[in-house]
Amino acid sequence: MADLSKEDLELLKGHLESVKNFLPSHLMNQFWAWCNIIRDLKTPQPCSCKSSAKHWGSCVEELRKYVKERE
Repeated sequence: MADLSKEDLELLKGHLESVKNFLPSHLMNQFWAWCNIIRDLKTPQPCSCKSSAKHWGSCVEELRKYVKERE
């Protein structure tokens, strides 16, 4: 697992506070990029359709866990 920069971590914290049950489309690219960084993978970004919801949910939960572990 790789680490985010301090600036990215602070930005991520702010964005996560605004995400409840719906991930706004303007955050999808950045959230997926951060997930790839902390996973140390280069997986292709899923589409924003309903069938990809589990991938996005996993990404958001992983980012929340990452932030919580660093507080």
